[in-house]
Amino acid sequence: MIGVHSLNRDMTFMATSKAIGAAPYCMTITFEIAPEDEAEFNDIYDNDHIPTIMKLEGVTEVIRFKDTGPNEKGFLVYTAIYFMTRENLHLTEEWKALSDTGRWMPVIRPKVKSRARRTGPVVARFAK
Repeated sequence: MIGVHSLNRDMTFMATSKAIGAAPYCMTITFEIAPEDEAEFNDIYDNDHIPTIMKLEGVTEVIRFKDTGPNEKGFLVYTAIYFMTRENLHLTEEWKALSDTGRWMPVIRPKVKSRARRTGPVVARFAK
């Protein structure tokens, strides 16, 4: 039988606060994309949008992943996790200006079928 272990709040705080250079906030953005737009979406996201956003002071890392298959509507689902040093950095004028730069706004935004955003503090970070 696999044992279940939980961390008390002190241990969780220690795990987070001891990580060297760790960003204390994160944001996830999940997009639904039509399969025919996938190649262009990935090209612009990886080669235009993310490098532009990474110029912003306070964005330390971005991880992207894709669901293993299309959702019930037939769309591909991609999620990006942004690690940030400031809470609500995505709400600043600087973020908005950079986000609207390049091909992202005119080419990809009209093709996004849905977008969901979640933000909050990192409560624990574990690495092996």
